Amino acid sequence: LLAGPAGVGKRRIGLAVAEALNCVAPVRGGALEIDACGDCSACRRIARGVHPDVIVVEPDDGGVIKIDRVRDVIDKTGYRPFEGRRRVVIFDEADALVVPAQNALLKTLEEPPSGSVFLLVSSLPDALLATVRSRCPRLRIGPLSTTDIADALVRDHGYDAADAQAAAIDADGSLGRALQAQIGRAHV
Repeated sequence: LLAGPAGVGKRRIGLAVAEALNCVAPVRGGALEIDACGDCSACRRIARGVHPDVIVVEPDDGGVIKIDRVRDVIDKTGYRPFEGRRRVVIFDEADALVVPAQNALLKTLEEPPSGSVFLLVSSLPDALLATVRSRCPRLRIGPLSTTDIADALVRDHGYDAADAQAAAIDADGSLGRALQAQIGRAHV
């Protein structure tokens, strides 16, 4: 369970885990013992959202994740991964799982198939059933520093340093919020 404020990169962390588990040219050493290269075909396909063994489950148009979608994913994880080493299922906004869907996940979370990893991403982890939370180790992701947000805005989103610093100060620890504010300003 990746839990923390909205916009701090929980989903991105889930995708990074998927890359690390399925990278065909892992990098050894550095800050981590082993990490994804970010450049092999598996890493590029995961980043584009087209890898067959990485499934991202998001809320539907009604803002919920229904039991049928959960059952479908559970069925898929009963088989070995198609081409990667591990099948990774990311439930983005897991707090949107309806109660029957959460109940359908319980047995799978308790005894996941050997070739699969389940990651629940949530800004509201306490909205999940206690029985679901009890089956998931929780990794708390905190707000980002103003410096980290400003650096990411300059490096990844083409901001100049002054605009990035101003947006980072207003972002309240959330890169997502800084980017949303910029989109809002562009439409004014």
